[in-house]
Amino acid sequence: MNLLRLTIALVLIALTACAQSPRVPTPPQTPNNSHTEVVTSGSRVSSSTSVSDSNGSYKFRSKFHSSKRDGVENILSDALDGIKLYRKNNKLEWEILQGGEVLFECSLNKNRLSIFVDKELSTGKFNKRIKNLGEELQAYISSHKRHSFNRRANTIARAENRLERAKRELQESIKNLEEVKRANEQ
Repeated sequence: MNLLRLTIALVLIALTACAQSPRVPTPPQTPNNSHTEVVTSGSRVSSSTSVSDSNGSYKFRSKFHSSKRDGVENILSDALDGIKLYRKNNKLEWEILQGGEVLFECSLNKNRLSIFVDKELSTGKFNKRIKNLGEELQAYISSHKRHSFNRRANTIARAENRLERAKRELQESIKNLEEVKRANEQ
Protein backbone atom coordinates (compact mmCIF):
# COMPACT_ATOMS: atom_id res chain seq x y z
CA MET A 1 0.00 0.00 0.00
CA ASN A 2 2.84 2.37 0.83
CA LEU A 3 4.42 1.57 -2.51
CA LEU A 4 1.18 2.48 -4.29
CA ARG A 5 0.94 5.82 -2.43
CA LEU A 6 4.57 6.56 -3.16
CA THR A 7 4.09 5.83 -6.88
CA ILE A 8 0.97 8.03 -7.09
CA ALA A 9 2.74 10.85 -5.27
CA LEU A 10 5.74 10.65 -7.64
CA VAL A 11 3.46 10.67 -10.68
CA LEU A 12 1.56 13.71 -9.36
CA ILE A 13 4.80 15.54 -8.59
CA ALA A 14 6.13 14.77 -12.08
CA LEU A 15 2.91 15.98 -13.72
CA THR A 16 2.93 19.16 -11.64
CA ALA A 17 6.57 19.84 -12.51
CA CYS A 18 5.91 19.34 -16.23
CA ALA A 19 2.82 21.52 -16.14
CA GLN A 20 4.78 24.35 -14.55
CA SER A 21 7.69 24.36 -16.97
CA PRO A 22 8.22 27.97 -18.00
CA ARG A 23 7.26 29.02 -21.48
CA VAL A 24 9.15 31.89 -22.98
CA PRO A 25 6.55 34.39 -24.20
CA THR A 26 7.08 35.97 -27.55
CA PRO A 27 7.44 39.72 -27.21
CA PRO A 28 4.79 41.84 -28.88
CA GLN A 29 5.75 43.42 -32.13
CA THR A 30 6.43 47.08 -31.68
CA PRO A 31 5.88 49.34 -34.65
CA ASN A 32 8.90 51.04 -36.17
CA ASN A 33 8.34 54.38 -34.56
CA SER A 34 10.68 57.11 -33.52
CA HIS A 35 9.96 60.46 -32.01
CA THR A 36 12.40 63.30 -31.53
CA GLU A 37 11.90 66.62 -29.82
CA VAL A 38 14.46 69.40 -29.79
CA VAL A 39 14.01 72.61 -27.87
CA THR A 40 16.67 75.29 -28.05
CA SER A 41 16.75 78.72 -26.59
CA GLY A 42 19.26 81.50 -26.60
CA SER A 43 19.22 85.01 -25.29
CA ARG A 44 16.34 86.04 -27.55
CA VAL A 45 15.79 83.15 -29.90
CA SER A 46 13.94 79.96 -29.02
CA SER A 47 12.75 77.12 -31.18
CA SER A 48 11.05 73.78 -30.80
CA THR A 49 11.00 70.90 -33.25
CA SER A 50 9.07 67.63 -33.08
CA VAL A 51 9.62 64.74 -35.49
CA SER A 52 7.52 61.57 -35.57
CA ASP A 53 8.55 58.80 -37.97
CA SER A 54 6.40 55.66 -37.96
CA ASN A 55 5.63 52.91 -40.47
CA GLY A 56 2.55 54.76 -41.74
CA SER A 57 3.50 58.42 -41.63
CA TYR A 58 6.19 61.04 -41.16
CA LYS A 59 5.36 64.24 -39.26
CA PHE A 60 7.58 67.25 -38.70
CA ARG A 61 6.45 70.25 -36.66
CA SER A 62 8.50 73.24 -35.68
CA LYS A 63 8.11 76.63 -34.10
CA PHE A 64 11.00 79.03 -34.56
CA HIS A 65 12.00 82.67 -34.31
CA SER A 66 10.70 84.79 -37.18
CA SER A 67 14.28 85.74 -38.13
CA LYS A 68 14.72 82.19 -39.44
CA ARG A 69 11.66 82.24 -41.71
CA ASP A 70 13.46 83.35 -44.88
CA GLY A 71 16.06 80.61 -44.44
CA VAL A 72 13.38 77.97 -43.84
CA GLU A 73 11.46 79.19 -46.90
CA ASN A 74 14.59 78.98 -49.08
CA ILE A 75 15.40 75.45 -47.87
CA LEU A 76 11.81 74.37 -48.58
CA SER A 77 11.66 76.11 -51.98
CA ASP A 78 14.86 74.42 -53.11
CA ALA A 79 13.90 70.98 -51.80
CA LEU A 80 10.26 71.07 -52.94
CA ASP A 81 10.84 72.54 -56.40
CA GLY A 82 8.39 70.85 -58.75
CA ILE A 83 5.67 70.36 -56.11
CA LYS A 84 2.68 72.67 -56.52
CA LEU A 85 2.92 75.70 -54.24
CA TYR A 86 -0.08 77.64 -52.94
CA ARG A 87 0.39 81.12 -51.47
CA LYS A 88 -2.24 82.50 -49.13
CA ASN A 89 -1.33 85.83 -47.53
CA ASN A 90 1.85 85.08 -45.57
CA LYS A 91 1.29 81.29 -45.64
CA LEU A 92 2.95 78.87 -48.06
CA GLU A 93 1.55 75.40 -48.71
CA TRP A 94 2.88 72.54 -50.80
CA GLU A 95 0.54 69.61 -51.38
CA ILE A 96 0.40 66.34 -53.28
CA LEU A 97 -2.91 64.49 -53.57
CA GLN A 98 -3.20 60.91 -54.75
CA GLY A 99 -6.63 59.43 -55.35
CA GLY A 100 -8.27 62.20 -53.34
CA GLU A 101 -6.06 61.51 -50.30
CA VAL A 102 -3.26 63.70 -49.01
CA LEU A 103 0.08 62.06 -49.77
CA PHE A 104 2.21 65.07 -48.80
CA GLU A 105 1.47 68.36 -47.12
CA CYS A 106 3.83 71.12 -46.03
CA SER A 107 2.66 74.37 -44.47
CA LEU A 108 4.83 77.35 -43.55
CA ASN A 109 3.36 80.25 -41.57
CA LYS A 110 5.14 83.23 -40.07
CA ASN A 111 7.13 81.14 -37.57
CA ARG A 112 5.62 77.63 -37.75
CA LEU A 113 6.32 74.74 -40.06
CA SER A 114 4.36 71.52 -40.45
CA ILE A 115 5.19 68.59 -42.77
CA PHE A 116 3.14 65.40 -43.23
CA VAL A 117 3.83 62.38 -45.45
CA ASP A 118 1.52 59.36 -45.74
CA LYS A 119 4.12 56.61 -46.18
CA GLU A 120 1.50 54.11 -47.31
CA LEU A 121 0.81 56.23 -50.40
CA SER A 122 4.32 57.50 -51.14
CA THR A 123 7.47 55.83 -52.40
CA GLY A 124 10.56 55.00 -50.38
CA LYS A 125 12.61 57.46 -52.42
CA PHE A 126 10.18 60.31 -51.65
CA ASN A 127 10.11 59.35 -47.95
CA LYS A 128 13.91 59.50 -47.78
CA ARG A 129 13.90 62.86 -49.58
CA ILE A 130 11.48 64.35 -47.04
CA LYS A 131 13.26 62.78 -44.07
CA ASN A 132 16.54 64.34 -45.27
CA LEU A 133 14.73 67.66 -45.68
CA GLY A 134 13.45 67.37 -42.10
CA GLU A 135 16.97 66.73 -40.81
CA GLU A 136 18.30 69.75 -42.71
CA LEU A 137 15.49 71.96 -41.40
CA GLN A 138 15.98 70.72 -37.85
CA ALA A 139 19.69 71.49 -37.99
CA TYR A 140 19.04 74.98 -39.39
CA ILE A 141 16.22 75.84 -36.98
CA SER A 142 18.02 74.62 -33.87
CA SER A 143 21.33 76.28 -34.75
CA HIS A 144 22.19 79.58 -33.14
CA LYS A 145 23.96 80.76 -36.26
CA ARG A 146 22.22 83.00 -38.67
CA HIS A 147 22.51 81.55 -42.11
CA SER A 148 22.74 84.13 -44.79
CA PHE A 149 20.82 83.06 -47.82
CA ASN A 150 21.02 85.15 -50.90
CA ARG A 151 17.30 85.03 -51.51
CA ARG A 152 17.43 86.94 -54.75
CA ALA A 153 20.13 84.66 -56.20
CA ASN A 154 18.10 81.59 -55.20
CA THR A 155 14.96 83.06 -56.73
CA ILE A 156 16.76 83.91 -59.97
CA ALA A 157 18.36 80.44 -60.15
CA ARG A 158 14.98 78.75 -59.62
CA ALA A 159 13.39 80.99 -62.26
CA GLU A 160 16.16 80.15 -64.72
CA ASN A 161 15.68 76.42 -64.05
CA ARG A 162 11.94 76.75 -64.61
CA LEU A 163 12.58 78.70 -67.84
CA GLU A 164 14.89 75.95 -69.14
CA ARG A 165 12.31 73.31 -68.24
CA ALA A 166 9.60 75.30 -70.03
CA LYS A 167 11.82 75.60 -73.14
CA ARG A 168 12.35 71.83 -73.18
CA GLU A 169 8.62 71.23 -72.80
CA LEU A 170 7.92 73.70 -75.62
CA GLN A 171 10.38 71.89 -77.92
CA GLU A 172 8.74 68.54 -77.08
CA SER A 173 5.29 70.00 -77.77
CA ILE A 174 6.45 71.39 -81.14
CA LYS A 175 7.83 67.96 -82.10
CA ASN A 176 4.57 66.29 -81.06
CA LEU A 177 2.58 68.83 -83.07
CA GLU A 178 4.71 68.19 -86.17
CA GLU A 179 4.24 64.43 -85.79
CA VAL A 180 0.48 64.87 -85.53
CA LYS A 181 0.45 67.10 -88.63
CA ARG A 182 2.46 64.52 -90.62
CA ALA A 183 0.15 61.75 -89.45
CA ASN A 184 -2.91 63.75 -90.54
CA GLU A 185 -1.41 64.50 -93.97
CA GLN A 186 -0.98 60.81 -94.74
